[in-house]
Amino acid sequence: MKRTGWLIVLVVLLVVAGASIGHLLGRDADPRELTGVIGSEKAGFFADPEVKAALARHGLRLRLDPAGSRRMAGMPLDGYDFAFPGSAPAAVEIARHRRPAAPAVTVFSSPLAVASTSPIVDLLQSAGLARRAAAGGHWTLDVKALVEANQRQLRWDQIPGNATFQVKQAVLVATTRPADSNSAALYAAILNQVTGGNLNAVTKLFADQGAVDTTTEEPFESWLSRTTDFAPLVLVYEAQFLDRGKGDNHVLLYPQPTIVSEHTVVPFTAAGAELAKLLQTDPQLQRLGAAHGFRTAGAPLAPGAAALGGPDVIPSPDEPTLQALLDALEERLA
Repeated sequence: MKRTGWLIVLVVLLVVAGASIGHLLGRDADPRELTGVIGSEKAGFFADPEVKAALARHGLRLRLDPAGSRRMAGMPLDGYDFAFPGSAPAAVEIARHRRPAAPAVTVFSSPLAVASTSPIVDLLQSAGLARRAAAGGHWTLDVKALVEANQRQLRWDQIPGNATFQVKQAVLVATTRPADSNSAALYAAILNQVTGGNLNAVTKLFADQGAVDTTTEEPFESWLSRTTDFAPLVLVYEAQFLDRGKGDNHVLLYPQPTIVSEHTVVPFTAAGAELAKLLQTDPQLQRLGAAHGFRTAGAPLAPGAAALGGPDVIPSPDEPTLQALLDALEERLA
């Protein structure tokens, strides 16, 4: 065989060998594309180049659509490999509407929290609505006291000694729409517990806000760009604040009590189930989740996260109980 022929054969063998080794290492030149619908609060995690690279090493590329976690159950989910809402109850509701290919998998968790600023927290403390926790020193927002303040129509400009935020607005937390968004749904569950099931009081905390967004990321983005010009208190996940919200005078408060939300993957295909297991067990992806503020089984708490326990946290209600609350609330808000 001529020398040129041998060179051609050698090049072909090298290309084939390289492709085979790349496949064995999970580094296909053309990775599989999976489609998913995710809670908007996880968009930053999946946009991280390190996360994309880690998935690519397993031969995966994702195409994602953000949506409110509660809203996912009513969406046409045909064509998606997985849904990744912000809580286990939302995952149950999604699975009820579309049969999953495998059991749901909890990947991350994150407590509900409130984003604010130092001057606002000082006002809340003077009004008896916020305090530092005895253990850990993190800030807490007294939800029961907040409900009572809302019932007596407390406005920011009525707080004694207020010289920093003299606006004629009700003292409340800006949220999303409970029927659409997991964060607001779980906040409604907290309000329902501290009021002993007083639906009128729960409804008022939402009705007094006026029009609201449908995904948790939307009000958080508005708060990041405008802070108190948008709202003095905004409901977030702890992970969102730890990932992107720490500014010079920004403060994270935890509702007292709060709920730890379990971010759960519902797989609709075998590929979706593979991704769910990978997100849950891959050490690098778990580490990157923690780097974006999420609580994971494979990494320590992110800097700034509070060690919560005991009376700080109440369990999330089961899906039928939560849905019944949301249906009653939605009827009153309509």
